[in-house]
Amino acid sequence: MDRSTRLQLRHKRFLLMRIVKLENLHTGDILGKSLFNKRGELLLASGFQLSDEMIAKIRKSGFHYIYVMDEATRDIVPEEVISDTVRQVANQKLAETIDGVKGNLAFEKFAPAEIKKRLEEDQKLRSFVKVADIRKQVGNILEEIIDNQIMMFSSLPMKSDEGHEMEHAMDVTLLSLLLSREFNFDHREMRALGTSAMLHDIGKMVFPTLLKTPVSELSRDQKMMLREHPVYSMLILQGSEPTAYVEQATVLQHHEQHNGKGFPKGLRGFGRPPIKDRGKDQGFIHRHAEILAVANVYDNMVSGTQDGTVYSPDIAIQKIVNGDTGLWNPWVVKALSKVISVFPKGSMVRINKTATHAFEGYVGVVAKTNESDPHRPFLVLIQNAVGADITPKILDLNSEKHATIELA
Repeated sequence: MDRSTRLQLRHKRFLLMRIVKLENLHTGDILGKSLFNKRGELLLASGFQLSDEMIAKIRKSGFHYIYVMDEATRDIVPEEVISDTVRQVANQKLAETIDGVKGNLAFEKFAPAEIKKRLEEDQKLRSFVKVADIRKQVGNILEEIIDNQIMMFSSLPMKSDEGHEMEHAMDVTLLSLLLSREFNFDHREMRALGTSAMLHDIGKMVFPTLLKTPVSELSRDQKMMLREHPVYSMLILQGSEPTAYVEQATVLQHHEQHNGKGFPKGLRGFGRPPIKDRGKDQGFIHRHAEILAVANVYDNMVSGTQDGTVYSPDIAIQKIVNGDTGLWNPWVVKALSKVISVFPKGSMVRINKTATHAFEGYVGVVAKTNESDPHRPFLVLIQNAVGADITPKILDLNSEKHATIELA
């Protein structure tokens, strides 16, 4: 941060926006970022002073974290990959599709072979899964990413239990698109990949009751039924738009692993980056699916649907790199580390260690990310090591070469 900016920050008072766990909310806190329900409709607008009734409403909607505003030393506006407007419209279209599948294709009482047969024969698929509408929304998302030159994915745990299906689909889509840019996908390829990502779990929606059941309470047969969801997603796409061959292959293969130990077909990776001129994918995992697989497993980990544990972005990346979640295309895994903002703007972090031992244990809010070293962002310190509020202090961790931090 240049000297003039530092001087400006020291002589002005601004609003600080930070993310807060719901149990740490207090009556009178000011909502920093608008909240939307699962259909993309406004739940509460930013700027409102929260009452007990509002906090109860937020809790009932299944949110675990929200943004609040505090008087501090500067404006910290969280970075968004896309605008709320584009996200809302896309969520509404996706919600219509999901509701259509849940309302018309509830197959929990059938065996997998019977489900496949019914999906292959069901002519209603064309009426409630409109792939063209989803593809149009992906185009709008892509336009914002390109126009705003977005290169990194900011991942903070803002998902609600109520709208998890839409939020997972949206975040996997955004991350897949950003990863694809690392491999020079053209606009047409990105739109096909984004459409696949948006609809990759549509096959799960034929099990609306099972989706509400904790994984630990599912029987072996129920787990096996859910494991078949890539096949069901492919069949739903096939019935909705028979010529969408790339999208069908991508959703079918988004759980395949590089070493052949994935499902449903046990395909192996091609052994090269997912670039256009690498050769024929026949008999190997489709290159679009290799990107979608990494985006999917990452979002499952940071949202807690992998094994019930919510991992911070840096730990999730570390586990994926180490192969703890399976083996994926190594070039895509490497790209994941480049496009994820490990400590996004607006996140609260705790300083674990510094070379001088100064500020160890202090808590601050990320005011600016550091693209050259994401583990050393620019902070505004707001609490000391014993948790007491302090006069906000600016700290550039780039000058602390041995500093280590973690999400607070």
